[in-house]
Amino acid sequence: MKEYTVSDREAGLTLIKYSARVLKEAPNSLLHKFLRNKNIELNGRKADSGSVIQAGDKVLFFLSDETFEKFHGLSEEEGYRSDGFGKCADDKGNQAIRLESDRILYEDEDYLFYDKPAGIRSQSDGSGRLSFNDLLLAYLEYDSEDIIKPSICNRLDTNTSGIVLCGKSAKGLQSLNQAIKSRKVRKYYRGIAAGYIKEDKHLVSFMDNSDSENKVVISDTHKHGYKEVITDVRVIERGRLATYAEFDLITGRKHQIRAQMAHIGHPLIGDMKYGKKLPGLNFARRQMLHAYRVELPDDILMGMTVFAPIPKDMEECMIKTGISV
Repeated sequence: MKEYTVSDREAGLTLIKYSARVLKEAPNSLLHKFLRNKNIELNGRKADSGSVIQAGDKVLFFLSDETFEKFHGLSEEEGYRSDGFGKCADDKGNQAIRLESDRILYEDEDYLFYDKPAGIRSQSDGSGRLSFNDLLLAYLEYDSEDIIKPSICNRLDTNTSGIVLCGKSAKGLQSLNQAIKSRKVRKYYRGIAAGYIKEDKHLVSFMDNSDSENKVVISDTHKHGYKEVITDVRVIERGRLATYAEFDLITGRKHQIRAQMAHIGHPLIGDMKYGKKLPGLNFARRQMLHAYRVELPDDILMGMTVFAPIPKDMEECMIKTGISV
């Protein structure tokens, strides 16, 4: 018999989901059979698969050691070593840096909001390079035996800086993911676009999936397989060579802002994928785009608004293009 005590982080899961995370290799049909036959009990009693577990609850597995180990599995989580963060290294083999405390915008037992610097990918991509998710797991001292795996809930492009929303517990992950999926989270970006944008814009266009170069394709008219993308652009300040603007994502699709701005002739400065070389604007080392503000729905932290300060490289870009900081 194996006994697990539900932690605060795991509270809110259903018993079947909790059991599936303990017995990772067991098919769902077998888990239901274990519950029916009382091979899995909650607090010493038979329980339904949909029972919601709470912190401190005891989940008991009445299985032979051989059966338990067969379905429990021993594989490590992708991109993360359970034997300590010191084993992780960057592209040059150097020991990776932990999350910087001064970049943590908010943290409690369920959530962590972070100001991600440019140059760090959000999630592992199979290349072996460290991602923000790896840093998050190390910071939270995640063990591959843990039932709940903390994770980011919104992705930023590698060279886009700004707010990343993370769930630390079952409650945090479920509430953030559901709110994002139902578009209840409002996300605002700040960016520096090439050229003079005369007035605010309401951009409505259609996007195709990525091509062979990992780029999306924008069309002004609907085509088969294309999805609608909508962005509101609010001009903040104009300079000699560029425009500083805020972008309100009405829809949230891959490369949306970058692709739409390039499509209307105002690519983001430094965007080598969708932009092009422009006289006097080839100094930026990454696209000038920053996830600046996030407005949460009322049922998450009482509708908190999260801000991430404009990074230094964007301020320097504004100075070089004649935009008042």
